[in-house]
Amino acid sequence: MICRNCGTEMRDDVKFCPNCGVLNAPPSDSGGANPWEAPVGGGPQGGGKKKIGLIAGIAVAAVAVVALLVVVVSGAFSSPRGSLEKAAAKTAAAYRAAEEKLGMPDIDKLQQDKSISQSFSLELKGINEQLVGYDMSDLNGLGLRMSTNYDGAARKLDAQLSAFWDSEELAGFQMLFDDADMYLGSPQFLGNTFFGMNTETIGADLAELTGDDSVKDVSFNVFDLMDILVDKVDSEEMEKSLREANGALWKAVEGKKEGARTLDINGASTKTTSYQVTVPEEAMDQYVDDLETVMSALNYYDLYKEVYQSMGMPQDQIDEIMSALEEFDVYGELADGLRDIVSELGDVELEVCVSGGYVSAVLFEDRVNGSDLRLALYLGGGQEYVDDIGLELEVDGDTIEVASSGDHGLKSGVFTDETTVRIREGGSTLARVSSEMSIDPKAGSDNFQWKLGVDSSGLSILVLETEGDLAVTKDSMDLRLDQVSVRAVGMEVCTLGFDYYVGPCGGMDVSADDVRMLAGMSEMDLLELAYTLQSNAETWAYDMEELFGSRLSDELLWNLMYGY
Repeated sequence: MICRNCGTEMRDDVKFCPNCGVLNAPPSDSGGANPWEAPVGGGPQGGGKKKIGLIAGIAVAAVAVVALLVVVVSGAFSSPRGSLEKAAAKTAAAYRAAEEKLGMPDIDKLQQDKSISQSFSLELKGINEQLVGYDMSDLNGLGLRMSTNYDGAARKLDAQLSAFWDSEELAGFQMLFDDADMYLGSPQFLGNTFFGMNTETIGADLAELTGDDSVKDVSFNVFDLMDILVDKVDSEEMEKSLREANGALWKAVEGKKEGARTLDINGASTKTTSYQVTVPEEAMDQYVDDLETVMSALNYYDLYKEVYQSMGMPQDQIDEIMSALEEFDVYGELADGLRDIVSELGDVELEVCVSGGYVSAVLFEDRVNGSDLRLALYLGGGQEYVDDIGLELEVDGDTIEVASSGDHGLKSGVFTDETTVRIREGGSTLARVSSEMSIDPKAGSDNFQWKLGVDSSGLSILVLETEGDLAVTKDSMDLRLDQVSVRAVGMEVCTLGFDYYVGPCGGMDVSADDVRMLAGMSEMDLLELAYTLQSNAETWAYDMEELFGSRLSDELLWNLMYGY
């Protein structure tokens, strides 16, 4: 058989052309077995449905579109099923390609590989003296630094936290794990000695040290616990389940081709082909059930219970903790809320518009709980398809507008984005959030700029502006921001330095030169340790007083100590 659209030769038993996706099967006599030729359903039935309020109405409008959008942009189709399916797959491919060009690392893969290093630092660069009435520049250079190195295969972990002032460490703490051995050290408080315990015998050791037999059964290995946390959430399996849920929802969708329609797509007059789509209530309800099943992998209630039980904690303590956690069943409450919304909506009717082979618009209108709801998503309209995105949500004339434009596909080699979120009441803008970002993946330095602003009724509330260096590989990211300017109500508040790194762990040495295991220490040794800790803390406090006194002006020191 020859495709009647593109002329491609194909088998007689193939309904859809493998080249263009056009339906080539004879017209169906089944009275609408083909979902894209089926009559559109009549939508929600009126009468007697529970009121849900305006805020819930906004959620209704969002949920009405979310399910189809998930399908549209997921590319979760086993084979083409006509023009709309081809457009959905092409849309998904375009956004995936743009994401790949930006080259951001896959953090989930690092976690699944059980090899990850992270570091973070925040440093004060300046405080506006007009805010406090006196010069605070002497405090510049104060900061906090944290880092973790995790090698699950070697069963080693290094976690560090320190406060610093310029190049001088004010206080530092280090925790090391070597399989079941745990060590804690602090140069300022413990000197060069690390004190350790075996976590698999920690309960018995503490019971012997304290005489409290209630903890004697406590035993754990931090790497076994991490394995539970990582293995419990199988991202690949979750993604597979989500694709299956999307596919099932897609198969239940009914619709028909409406014809040509010209729309304003992000400022560009665009000729589109319109499809009227109906998502049955039953299918939406099943989709919520499927989502709840997927989210159950993130049910931290069961996860924590498993962790506590594996640690050998007393059951009465576990029951007490879990009883408190029952109040935080986030995913169950979310699923129940979604079911209420689905029941309120009934069958969801959408208009999906296609242009140039891409999904260009998804439109939804309905009246729920006495409120007129309208939601519109616009994709494309600019020089490149992925460059422009628009979202409009209107509830009884009040609107939330999101507009994003820029070189999202890196055609110029540089990612740029300008995004604005506006909240309007009538014709007035109540609040606006704006973001401007630029990333040059190929530049080695000065390749990252970002500005975030929040306005209310024309008054600037907050502005955050920064630039710096961003280095990205397939499995790492290093962001260094030397100047992060923070302004409030038009006045500069402070300037900060910010560094963040994430990447694979290249191995580490967690050995300590001087280690004392607490389980092997006598009562006299423990008393000596307590005395040493107290003495070192007093010395440290005195040293900090001396240090701050030598570096700070009398005025600043007085105000910091006495608050005036």
